[in-house]
Amino acid sequence: MRSFLLFSMLIVSTGCGLLPIQDERKDEAFLQREAEQSQMRAAEEILARAQFDQALVKFQEFQKKYPQSTFFQAARLGEAQALEGQGHYEEAAVLYRDVYLANINYQPNIAVIALYRSSFCYEAQGDDLKTLTALLDANKLGKHLPPEVAWAEIPARLASIYGRSGADREANRYLEMADKGLQKVRQEKGRDLKTDWLAKTYFQMGSVSTNQISAETFANYVAGQRWVQVYLIRALQQNDPVWSVRAQNKLEETYRDLYAQVELQKTSREALANLGGAFFDLMDQAELFRPVWGREANAYEKKFFSNLAETRKKTESLLYGSESSMGLTEESKLLNSIKRPGRVKVDSLLPEEKKSSIPLPSKVLTTEDPNL
Repeated sequence: MRSFLLFSMLIVSTGCGLLPIQDERKDEAFLQREAEQSQMRAAEEILARAQFDQALVKFQEFQKKYPQSTFFQAARLGEAQALEGQGHYEEAAVLYRDVYLANINYQPNIAVIALYRSSFCYEAQGDDLKTLTALLDANKLGKHLPPEVAWAEIPARLASIYGRSGADREANRYLEMADKGLQKVRQEKGRDLKTDWLAKTYFQMGSVSTNQISAETFANYVAGQRWVQVYLIRALQQNDPVWSVRAQNKLEETYRDLYAQVELQKTSREALANLGGAFFDLMDQAELFRPVWGREANAYEKKFFSNLAETRKKTESLLYGSESSMGLTEESKLLNSIKRPGRVKVDSLLPEEKKSSIPLPSKVLTTEDPNL
């Protein structure tokens, strides 16, 4: 009996001696995870501010420092987004695909985000078919995505792609889905809804690449932009120091690139009239969302609409103040004036749409007040 008691005391004392070691190991694991999370948050904040060079370094450093981390694949996803932001679209698309294939069975939430982001790269490279495929595939796996991405961002981007290709019926359907999806998410979030979340969502819904604009694609690009530019303007309205800034920059980049294409046509009166007409339609639509009824415009809205007015003035000068219009009779000026609406139709991505006559989308397809 005595020997049994001594043995029991030995076990208890040995176990008690191990407890501090186990607690210490738990503390070390906890502290390391905290450090990993902190570094990932810092890198993601830099990425959100569009500081892509710094973000790339941070994500790559994380992977070298924590190769066994549960956040390793998230860091690879961040690296791909930084590459995309730098304009390395082909390299980013390859990495997105690798992240997707490596994680679809283990971390599908990361995998499907990679698939969705790859659509931005394909669009920037001018491959609408791959863009559409990536978006539709991501849409099928929407249960693994944040609801705002599945219900609002993807439908909005699909509306833009279909609108640009001439499939207005599909564009309209997806735009309605995007508006309803966003309304549903906003209702579910309720008081938890933050302006930075809403501004980011609007920014993603309205972001369209200007990388492949040319005189040949101009009218169709503008047609696609008219379906979604409202979301960028709504992102401005949120007055967010990160995402409203990015929306303002995106809008200004878009209009700058479009104006550059119009300006290139100044030696051809007919081409200038065609492109100018489509461009004026886009600017007219944007003007519908200028703050009215006593609402004070924030700094981002003021700058955008100021730049828009300047762009309109420069475009008018090109169309009406060029040497080619000097000396024309009033009848000749009418014959050579801008042509609006109208666009050159390219082959639709939908076979049944190819033979149809496609009208321009209506200027505003939303149930919301333009100034909300």
